[in-house]
Amino acid sequence: MHKLVIAIWHVLHDHAPYRELGADYFTRRDTQRAIRRMTKEANSLGLTVRFDPIEAT
Repeated sequence: MHKLVIAIWHVLHDHAPYRELGADYFTRRDTQRAIRRMTKEANSLGLTVRFDPIEAT
């Protein structure tokens, strides 16, 4: 809720148009943090995970 209020304030204060950043914005912004979060969540479920990079085609 707080992030929404901050976004609205910036749009109104700066007279800037609203920009949708996308559903994966935070994942793209800090991939290592996303990996740590997924690992922690999997561990709490009793799972072990391994991340291997995908080769670009």
